[in-house]
Amino acid sequence: MLKNILKSIIIILVCSSLAYSPLLSAREAVQLSLPSGDPVPPEFTQEVYENTVQPGSDHEIILKVTDNVGVEDVSLYFRVIGTDEYKRRIMTKVGETDNYSVKVNADEIKPPGIEYFVQAKDLAGNTVTLGYDFSPLSVNLVAPVPQNDVPPIPPPDGDNGISKWVWIGLGALVLGAAALSGGGGGDDSAPSTATLNVTATEPTN
Repeated sequence: MLKNILKSIIIILVCSSLAYSPLLSAREAVQLSLPSGDPVPPEFTQEVYENTVQPGSDHEIILKVTDNVGVEDVSLYFRVIGTDEYKRRIMTKVGETDNYSVKVNADEIKPPGIEYFVQAKDLAGNTVTLGYDFSPLSVNLVAPVPQNDVPPIPPPDGDNGISKWVWIGLGALVLGAAALSGGGGGDDSAPSTATLNVTATEPTN
């Protein structure tokens, strides 16, 4: 009787161990699939944000990207304003700094301008974006200035805006006035004459 009881206990223990072994394996699989322990995504800093570009000029975008472990890649997505498809361009690291840069060529910038967003990914696979595909940053193309709106060129320094011909004209008027004043009263047959020398010089600064 005792022998049969011991046999039954051994059978129960063996069956229990077999029943729990799949659960242990599943638990180990869950642990292996957990994240690496780095839930912190990269961080962006854009010190200079230029929202305009001159016609015929390239546009360079520079960002500072940092991460507590390491940055894997930084990508720019851009398109002409009003279009649907984004183009992707890898941003390159600038020397030993945390800055990443990329240049959009002038022939890729069409009126009215371009819009973009940036995505960064760290070594753990965490991603973060600056701007979004549905709400990007924009860079407007500056319209050229019409020729008739160009302001007049001011006179060179030293002329004070007065031409030398003005001074010559003033001298002639003084000479004429002096000549007329010399013909006042007295004998009409022998009018008096007067000579007046006037020298006109240009003002200097």
